[in-house]
Amino acid sequence: MHEFDIRILFQIIGALLYITNFLLLQTHKIHATKPASLLLVISACSILLTAAIIGRDWGLILLEGTWLFMVTTTFAIRQRSARRQAVLEREAEDSAVVAVRPAPVAEPAPVARERELAGAAA
Repeated sequence: MHEFDIRILFQIIGALLYITNFLLLQTHKIHATKPASLLLVISACSILLTAAIIGRDWGLILLEGTWLFMVTTTFAIRQRSARRQAVLEREAEDSAVVAVRPAPVAEPAPVARERELAGAAA
């Protein structure tokens, strides 16, 4: 009987996450730079990096470690940019000048208007 190796389980889960991300990208369900895709790749990288560390597979450690660093950096930059954009939009809304319309001027009553005219004629 074959002895259970946790590395195999990690490798299968990591590969399935990569494949899921690839299929979602190919069917245009998600975009490569959106948080959902980046988080899938970060999860897959982390799991495969763990399997590589357990097995002391230095080539895979270097590959997955570099990939994890690059994707995590991209995710952090995108999140910071999205937060900055949200703050700018909120500040723009707060500082927007609201056009104030003057209150309509009521026309003088006909009697008062006639008195004005009568007084001017005299």
